[in-house]
Amino acid sequence: MPYYISPPPQGPLTRIVAAIVAVFALVGAFMIGIAAFLVIGGIALVAGLAIWLRVAWIRRQLRKRGVDLGVKSDSEMGRKRESGHVIDAEYTVVNDREQQKDK
Repeated sequence: MPYYISPPPQGPLTRIVAAIVAVFALVGAFMIGIAAFLVIGGIALVAGLAIWLRVAWIRRQLRKRGVDLGVKSDSEMGRKRESGHVIDAEYTVVNDREQQKDK
């Protein structure tokens, strides 16, 4: 015989009352779940909006500084990509590794 914490209701009236209480408990749990879902969804929406605004602000700052973010890559534009870019510059050696070892 199974052991119950509280035995099932015996009379028809108590079974109806138990069913009504169970329905209210399930509806209440469903409503609390919906409310929690809406709260979490609202928080996620606000966080997403904040991140989107931050990224838009950073892009705007970069555009003000002259950084072009809308440049398509060569492959997207249908051009053949070059193997590399060469930057030509003059430099002066300040410290040489061999000179540092001698010290």
